[in-house]
Amino acid sequence: MTAESKRTSCTRCGASLAADNDSGRCAPCQRAERDRIVAAPDVPPSFWSHGPLLQALADRHLGRVVRAYRHHPYHGRQPLPQATVAGWFGMTQAQLSRIENGPAVVHLDRLAHWARVLRIPAHTLWFRLPATPGDASVPADVVEVGPQLIRALRSADRQVGGKNLYSTVLAHLATFSVPAVRPPAASPQVLMATTALHEMAGWMAHDSGDSTTSRRHFLDALALAVDSRDALLVAQVHGSLSHLACHSGNAEAAISHARDGLGAVAQEDAGALIRARLLALQARGLAAAGLTSDCHASLHRAEAAFAEAAPPPTEWLSPFDRNSFEIESARCLLRLGDVTAALGILNASVADRPARRVRSQALARMLLATALVGQARIEEACDLTNQTVELTHGLGSAVVLDQLRHLALLLRSHAVGCPDVPQLLDRLRDTVRERRWVVLPLPTA
Repeated sequence: MTAESKRTSCTRCGASLAADNDSGRCAPCQRAERDRIVAAPDVPPSFWSHGPLLQALADRHLGRVVRAYRHHPYHGRQPLPQATVAGWFGMTQAQLSRIENGPAVVHLDRLAHWARVLRIPAHTLWFRLPATPGDASVPADVVEVGPQLIRALRSADRQVGGKNLYSTVLAHLATFSVPAVRPPAASPQVLMATTALHEMAGWMAHDSGDSTTSRRHFLDALALAVDSRDALLVAQVHGSLSHLACHSGNAEAAISHARDGLGAVAQEDAGALIRARLLALQARGLAAAGLTSDCHASLHRAEAAFAEAAPPPTEWLSPFDRNSFEIESARCLLRLGDVTAALGILNASVADRPARRVRSQALARMLLATALVGQARIEEACDLTNQTVELTHGLGSAVVLDQLRHLALLLRSHAVGCPDVPQLLDRLRDTVRERRWVVLPLPTA
């Protein structure tokens, strides 16, 4: 048999392979592999005619569709790893495994999101994809003001909190909204603007105490960021999902999202700042998991990345400054029980925080108050808590309200030993009652 007769074809594009190429892929398709951590690949129409995929679609079981998708010959001789596809969906490998092997998911919003991420043609699905606005092109002048709009909304959010601005962001999303089936006509700028607005809406929903809505916005942002092919934006959204997971007590998902984000920017020269943020978020998840040495190692790497970071190369990326990094570090140290080290960071951070960043200043002060309670410095903790109540008057933030409740719980056991505590507890009870509007349901789009 001659070498010529031994040649096979690329399982992805059909090109002839050299006799010594046993990978199943031609060189261009091998190069395309590096993009798989960021997005599902563009596939030919014939991809969806593969027998196992057709059967899974006929069974109306999207988990089986995902498994058939991963094992499709188009991807090469080895199936796509679950961890890779889970990263596209914004979930952990274990979660995807349960979806593939468990009962069929019936929630339309989840089915629609996963179908869009995989770019499954609508005519092959057993459900109708929800209609989305944006069939008309977004005006050029609207696209031009996108970065300035994002900057203005971020500034306002720091002052008044997410509850007061969520409806405004929804209105802007209606202007920028693009079809969620990856229209080829949608420009990267429109995709990035819509990504930034969805991510901002996610943070505002989180700040309003609605984790479900927050996660939905973050997942929409992740799908759009993937479409934009902007690795830095993909990584940033993974960071937001990591924060949300950690806040919800899911250390495994927090670590997984941080690592997915780090993988997305592994080859990005301009990615040092986002790497610093992701490493700090990874450290936070590791601290929550009780992995002390791993947490310290991640914080050390974050410090090194921050030291070499340049300003964000695009307006779509959220700022991450020294104070933000130090607050993440202090959270980790408090979680690990190193109150003394956390105090050293927080004292400097509270002194340096700009007054215009009301929520950040409040959260830093409450972290410091928590650390002071840990060292039985109750009068100082009471002073800081009173300052926070004054500072946050009118701030629409359920996160701040939750932290005030947490401080009340910590201080309750000191009500006998410190005369300042009973009065402060009364004030906190009144404050929580007055701010109940913060946790009212969010408006819908």
